[in-house]
Amino acid sequence: MRRALTGPVLDVALVHGLLGWLYVAAWAATRPDTLSGSLTSWLPLRRDTFGALCFAVSALAHLARGLRVERVPWRRGRGDRTDALLRTLTGYPLLAWAYLCVNSLTHPQTIDRQLTHFAAVPTEGTAAVGCFALSAAALLALRLRARHPVTGAGRG
Repeated sequence: MRRALTGPVLDVALVHGLLGWLYVAAWAATRPDTLSGSLTSWLPLRRDTFGALCFAVSALAHLARGLRVERVPWRRGRGDRTDALLRTLTGYPLLAWAYLCVNSLTHPQTIDRQLTHFAAVPTEGTAAVGCFALSAAALLALRLRARHPVTGAGRG
């Protein structure tokens, strides 16, 4: 029974975590000065903290979904843990990069500021470059693995 719930729970965490992050990302792009405010009056949680938590929950759910033994019907081949990790490292940093690109257009004065209130480094600009490079490297590795004879030549 517990195993039967794992897939649906991961799906909900993946989708709703991403939606929660998108809400905060839209807020950050349009109202950056109020990002540190409380999410609601009854929950003392900062908007930016909520966004970071949602992003992490979604990314971890995506990774866990890829690591599951049962494969989703639309995915060809069995795949493996490395593929699941590379898929996560392709998509989620690219989402963060897109978010930071929008921020650099809507409020360019923050590009040299720290990315989050959790740590002084990296800056938004450094994080954008890092996310772009990480995503590109992960996609390249994923595509090279798909062509490698040991992992299944011509898989994708």
